[in-house]
Amino acid sequence: MNSLSVHDMRTAVFGLGIMGRAIAKNLAEDGLLAAAWNRTPQPGFPEFVPLAEEAAGKAGILLVLVRDDQAVADVLAQIEPALTGDHIIVQCSTVRPDSNREFKKRSEGKGVAFVEALIGGSKLAAINRKMIFYTGGDQEVLTRVEPVLSVLSDKRVHVGAVGMASVAKLAMNLNLAIQVQALCESYAYAKSMGLNDDQYFTVLRNNTGWNGLCEVKEPKLRNQEFSPEFTVKNMLKDIRLALQTDCTDRGMALLQKVESIYHEADTAGLGEEDMIALYKQINDI
Repeated sequence: MNSLSVHDMRTAVFGLGIMGRAIAKNLAEDGLLAAAWNRTPQPGFPEFVPLAEEAAGKAGILLVLVRDDQAVADVLAQIEPALTGDHIIVQCSTVRPDSNREFKKRSEGKGVAFVEALIGGSKLAAINRKMIFYTGGDQEVLTRVEPVLSVLSDKRVHVGAVGMASVAKLAMNLNLAIQVQALCESYAYAKSMGLNDDQYFTVLRNNTGWNGLCEVKEPKLRNQEFSPEFTVKNMLKDIRLALQTDCTDRGMALLQKVESIYHEADTAGLGEEDMIALYKQINDI
């Protein structure tokens, strides 16, 4: 496997959703963005090209940040004619672990390196380059893409072979999904019983339940501001992936209940809002 040339360090981003846009903008700022592609054209975006194949031809490192398994498969099919042995596919989308194993097999069958870099963190973390990448795959390949991943993130945590980063991401998200509902219920209860925001968050900040999620969501709850950092719809998708791939002996009863809560929120029209919009369901806002 050849060393990457300076040209090949330039990166193409496939998918300009919340996270993809933030990542692509940071790469553009660093002079590393060779191309950006999105299924729905965004011609005003830096380095936007209308064809995925064209985007792949402009870069050596290919970051895939699309919605689901089928969307990843579609991107790989579109870029396949442009792929060479000098490309590295870095799959960042949250999909079934077995899907990434299949994508790896398919890519390596074409002589193309494939690794996972699943994202820990939401919009603000991406903008501020404070994300964590959970990485899976060959360490030598990951070392080759480290210069790009390192400028986008605060940490990279290697968790094993391809597929295991997807497991780690789903495990983290099912934990967060449950915590979000717990935070919303706790906050709603305190407010209904007469605690004001300052009192509630002061107590919470001095409780063992305080964590990074509380810190990030405190301003949104205080201001009743639900613009998306990570949407209800996307978390619902990840909850369902975790349930579909669950191998525990007795199943995940709490997550099954939380799935119904997120489903209700999505059905009620909250799907594109931040996941903290679950608070709206409790108080009928």
